[in-house]
Amino acid sequence: MFNTKKLKSKKYLASQEEQFSKAIDNGLSLNKKTLPSWLIFDNKGSEIFKKITALSSYLPAASEFEIIQNHKEYISQLISSDKFNLIELGSGDGRKTQILIEHFLNKKIDFHYFPIDISGGAIVNLVKLLEDRHSNTSLKVTGLTGDYFDGLDAITQKGQNLILFLGVSLNNMDLDMANSFLKRLSQTLKSGDSLLIGFDLMKDPKLLYSAYNNPLFEKFNLHLLDRINQELGANFNKNYFTQQGHFNPLTNSVESYLYSIHNQTVHIKSLKKDFHFKAWETIQTEQSFKYTLEEIEVLAIKNGFKVVTNLFDSRKYFVDSIWKV
Repeated sequence: MFNTKKLKSKKYLASQEEQFSKAIDNGLSLNKKTLPSWLIFDNKGSEIFKKITALSSYLPAASEFEIIQNHKEYISQLISSDKFNLIELGSGDGRKTQILIEHFLNKKIDFHYFPIDISGGAIVNLVKLLEDRHSNTSLKVTGLTGDYFDGLDAITQKGQNLILFLGVSLNNMDLDMANSFLKRLSQTLKSGDSLLIGFDLMKDPKLLYSAYNNPLFEKFNLHLLDRINQELGANFNKNYFTQQGHFNPLTNSVESYLYSIHNQTVHIKSLKKDFHFKAWETIQTEQSFKYTLEEIEVLAIKNGFKVVTNLFDSRKYFVDSIWKV
């Protein structure tokens, strides 16, 4: 069984278009203009990010591939029931999870995979790929497009749940947002459910700078301006902006900015508003926090989880932390 489903949000009445429009209006109206990184992830934005994860300089992806490959047997031992749900939040192209899927199938484990992502294109492509590869196996896949919690609410199958929240998705949330997300997640899951969650660990700032200043990162961030133009009728000119990421030691995060290279005014037709940019004024588009193991444990305990173990790559650049509700 291989299928996809577009979720209808139970919490928000506003359409995705209205949410996008509101986020742009609010973010560009701030004194320090800030736009959340999820705005970049339409189908094309997801494709660019997929290329970023293939870069040798982008350490989180390479490190996490190593972790999952080396620890797939241990991860399979988290499953104690005859049937279980493998639920992935922000699945993207599912490349790392496919390592686990292959391993589970080889061990004759009966499971249902639920990838959840805001990108409909990514979900359709992933389900089609899995169908092509595993149509003659016991694998069941239901791809869900929409909000993570709407997806979790829509999964009604009984049994044990193993939740995957891979990559640096949580790292892109500030501490208040991360706590709120994890608290809600623990309250949504059942006692005994497992969560495998990725954290980029604090490391040499020179390595962080190199990872976040590849030309693909500039293309990824500038794509946000294209998306605003296309969806809201704006007249951003990408040639008038440049991107750079840098490490902020006060917040232990890598921050990415688009710099306006001269004074300019941008009109957004659907908002009926002009937004003024001074020369070298910035729009912050990304913020990726780097964690210590102590901070990770505090985050887990504070939000209703306990740390079972931590799985590392050989250089200890990244950790997949396994928690239980």
